[in-house]
Amino acid sequence: MKTNKINLLTLAALIIAPALYAAPALSDTGTPAPVQGKDDPYNLPLAGPVMQAGSTAASQSFDTTVMPSLLKFIQQTLPEGQNNTKSKAFELDPSKLVMASSYNVTATFVYENAGYQNAIGVDTAAAGQKGPQSAFDEVTSPTAKLVFPDASTPAGGGAAIGTGATTVSQPVVPGDFVNVGTYGKGTLLDFFLIANGANGGSQVISANPALNGDGFSQHVAEFSTHIFAVPQLNSPYLFLSFEDLWGGGDKDVNDTIIALNVGTATVNALLATPEPAMPLTFAACLGLALIAVRKNKKVAAKA
Repeated sequence: MKTNKINLLTLAALIIAPALYAAPALSDTGTPAPVQGKDDPYNLPLAGPVMQAGSTAASQSFDTTVMPSLLKFIQQTLPEGQNNTKSKAFELDPSKLVMASSYNVTATFVYENAGYQNAIGVDTAAAGQKGPQSAFDEVTSPTAKLVFPDASTPAGGGAAIGTGATTVSQPVVPGDFVNVGTYGKGTLLDFFLIANGANGGSQVISANPALNGDGFSQHVAEFSTHIFAVPQLNSPYLFLSFEDLWGGGDKDVNDTIIALNVGTATVNALLATPEPAMPLTFAACLGLALIAVRKNKKVAAKA
């Protein structure tokens, strides 16, 4: 009987242990963050709640494979308080962010170091339609959404991913994300910032410099993973980096930075990346051509 008791206790421990030590369950959409930004200066519909870092498989993968290199890259390439407008990072035009295929887009909070409590939103234009014609259009359009009502963090630029005691005035940490929505091929995504929008501000700053009217052409800049010191090729991620002061301020263009998962087709189209087989095919054809030339020279020499 003593042995039976031990066996039963052992069996119970084996049953209970997985429940105690199992990894947190992941869902397809994520787990809402405990604190959500409430401010909405233009009464825009929310794209959705801000989700906790790592609460989906895709978010967990981003946090472990992309974010560490990204934060290091930002610190080295986009230093605080310096004019970064000529940075090698800014290789893409954020006003031309057009979907190359239908895709469920997510936006991940990465970094901020700003005095303002900025809000981030997005407007869209379907294929064949005109985009917004003014900054005011962006926040009054029926397709506009608020993505991050308050992109402010207690974490600071060098904090660990997914950590930090969030508050109502600092509701996000690096890795928190929003499911923005599914957009079809040819859709223009026009992201914008509302400067200090979570603290009474109303100045809309567009990714399209023609809509801003302050003469500063780089309020929003864009880069990809392939510009990292260790490039990550064929990645679905793009990064938008914002300067929130009218006229450019210190021009460091790093006041708020978010990552967009738009799919590899869109990233490659924006980078004008050739199909992987094309360079190999070209090299093979060039090699065959050189062999043919050498053969012809030998034949001519014998004649």
